Amino acid sequence: MNTQQRRNKILELLKSCKEPMSGSELAKIFNVTRQVIVQDIAILRAAGNNIIATAQGYMVQGTMLPYTKQIAVRHDADLTREELLTFVECGCKVIDVIVEHPIYGELRGMLMLSTSEDVENFLNAVKEHRASLLSQLTDGVHIHTIEAINLDCINKAEKLLKEKGMLLE
Repeated sequence: MNTQQRRNKILELLKSCKEPMSGSELAKIFNVTRQVIVQDIAILRAAGNNIIATAQGYMVQGTMLPYTKQIAVRHDADLTREELLTFVECGCKVIDVIVEHPIYGELRGMLMLSTSEDVENFLNAVKEHRASLLSQLTDGVHIHTIEAINLDCINKAEKLLKEKGMLLE
């Protein structure tokens, strides 16, 4: 398999997957190094393919659920688990987190969290890497892009976040 064939197969694979695939997984499948995959992804992106990198791996954006909404919230970092679990337990997928930084403008971090296990893995990674949450740059104010199979899931999550005093209106 030549380089172009591998890149085409990577793109096909990412388009067919509903969950992100890590660079290590792709490297194993194609019997190349992870760095070769990183380079392939960069070239595929430069060619106009909408591949996004998440903490869980790569995926092609556009495999969205039928309903999408951006929800503004505000809370301290210690309530992050409760907030994210509220979304996923209501049947929502947390696509990203967005903050409005006074210098850099909009900053976005891809999350792609759809289960409580995803939330725990994300929070463990934050702890392990001693990373700061984007919301800490904006005094806890941030926006999440949420997807769900129906509006009831989104409405239920908003109602619960409002009851918990996290929803900004």
